Amino acid sequence: MNSVTRLLPFLGLLCPSVVNAIRLCPILGPSWPAPTGISMDPVVSEALHDVTATIQQAINAGNFSSDSIALQIFDANDPGALLSASYTAAEIDTTLGVSEVDENTVFRIGSTSKLFTMIMLLIEKGFHPLQDPIAEYIPELRQAVTELVRNSTQWDDGIDFVKWDEVTVGELATHLAGIGRDYGVLDLTEQASMVEALGFPPLPKPQIPVCGRPNPCNREQFFNGMVHKHPIVPTSSTPIYSNAAFQILGYLLEEITGDNVEKILSNDLVMPLNLSRTFYNTPNSSLGVIPNTGGLEFWNFAMGDEIPAGGIYSSAKDMATFGRAILSSTLLPPDLTRRWMKPASHTSSLDYSVGAPWEILSFGNERPIDLYTKSGDIGVYSSVLALSPDHGVGFTILGAGANSHESLALASDLVSAILIPALEQSAKNQAHQRFAGTYTLANTNSSITLTTDDGPGLLVTNWINNSFSMLTAFMALNGIHDPSQLSIRLYPTGLESPGKISFRAVTPPPLPPGIGPFTSSCITWVTLDSHVYGNVGIDEFEFNVDESGNAVSVSPRALRTTLKKT
Repeated sequence: MNSVTRLLPFLGLLCPSVVNAIRLCPILGPSWPAPTGISMDPVVSEALHDVTATIQQAINAGNFSSDSIALQIFDANDPGALLSASYTAAEIDTTLGVSEVDENTVFRIGSTSKLFTMIMLLIEKGFHPLQDPIAEYIPELRQAVTELVRNSTQWDDGIDFVKWDEVTVGELATHLAGIGRDYGVLDLTEQASMVEALGFPPLPKPQIPVCGRPNPCNREQFFNGMVHKHPIVPTSSTPIYSNAAFQILGYLLEEITGDNVEKILSNDLVMPLNLSRTFYNTPNSSLGVIPNTGGLEFWNFAMGDEIPAGGIYSSAKDMATFGRAILSSTLLPPDLTRRWMKPASHTSSLDYSVGAPWEILSFGNERPIDLYTKSGDIGVYSSVLALSPDHGVGFTILGAGANSHESLALASDLVSAILIPALEQSAKNQAHQRFAGTYTLANTNSSITLTTDDGPGLLVTNWINNSFSMLTAFMALNGIHDPSQLSIRLYPTGLESPGKISFRAVTPPPLPPGIGPFTSSCITWVTLDSHVYGNVGIDEFEFNVDESGNAVSVSPRALRTTLKKT
């Protein structure tokens, strides 16, 4: 089977099915409860086999020939890896580093370090500081605001001076602060001979950063330069990627805890999760993979106070453990995790949003399936962590080599193309087994039949309450005159009690084909709970489940009745 054949299920996910003629418009979120026991699920097992074969095919085709790669796919509820795979490039220095890459091999993870910084902030202070101006916490920025206030010319100059009194902690975390990408690091003045040859004028010494590479900026040098760096856009106007923002958040962590970031990392993450191959400072090269070209240079590349933005070292196994902890809310309360894993802004690609500091990629056509990802690069090292909250599954890929960024982007697409449809199918299969069937109430003409089909959710195919058709009732309440245009589908809400699980019925109103976003957008998020009976939504359903999670009865809550599964 070639790689194109393996991608067909994913392409099918992207193509509207016949059932979409009704414009089902599910609400944002999973169509079915997240699958469980997926290490034993035959659909997922086949997908994992296909991932291995497809990656191997790409290796054989030379796509990753110069890059060493470590991959793990993991389930939030399973301490073992669903899939662990690695590839070792020929061009590595085995006298300094490992001779064969595996799940414990250490890589630099670049900007994926920002996730560590953000979760440490959430562990220490939750969401409370995110609306606060950063100048309330950082003395150097407070002083910058004071100096701007004293100088009316600078205060009125919105092009040359950042309004630090407007910049919030949350805007720094979501790349919405409008500030520059870096200070000092990668400044072209480090390569004076090259830039002069390209026509750049010589600069007077006061205009040249005093730190950067190879000598990273200390706190004083960083702020002395950063407060004079021009803004890029106003705050909260558009996401602009900034490493400097996370260097500042590193200083914020130190201000609010009284400890240095290295100790906070150890206390909040490394020790609780037993991340034995995760390091704040440069570990011994014998633990890592060192490409022949540029490997030692970037392994030892000192980042100083910019480590919270992109300097951490880790392994595929540790990154999987970290991702599993996020998905299962091991380190944060579930409500805080949900609040964190949300977009803060679009980018110019509407299937690519930005969070804190998530890079959120949307897949699918029938419904958006969001992967919460973070990628990073530092020289020859690259990393990706991708999490699917809808399925409780994620993957991480670490790379080292001349083309590691391109290799990881390709590998991430290949994994997603195979894994996401399989997880959707697994969730559907398990939902059918757990919930599909006919439910009745003894000694009455009351029943409801649920199934799964080519569309999302649990489809209601028949529903009678005391001899009256509830399908007819839903048509009347939703202004539907053609029975072929009626679709009642149940979706999990995420609300649960012991032995109970909540669903809501979504009934899209009949709408003509749209000509633009005003006429074609899904509005079912507006219509949920719009019809209530005795203060209970007629779309509210509650399943009672046994110890195995299988439904034994269902209650359409507005009807105040419970029907048992036959």
